[in-house]
Amino acid sequence: MTKEDILRAYLEDDLFVCKNYLKKGEAHVYKWAAITGNSLIQIIKIAIEGDLISESPNITERKINTLLNK
Repeated sequence: MTKEDILRAYLEDDLFVCKNYLKKGEAHVYKWAAITGNSLIQIIKIAIEGDLISESPNITERKINTLLNK
């Protein structure tokens, strides 16, 4: 699976639609390289990237905190 496939798998979860984070079918629109205004999607991308490169969870956590503190 590519990073984009993993991202779409997460975004296609019904929870995102139920909680109004995304509209139905909107998950297919997002590309890995695209910059979105949605912080949740950016956080998911950071977490996926960290896991794929076997990054320390502490480093991934710092990256997420930095994004949230902007």
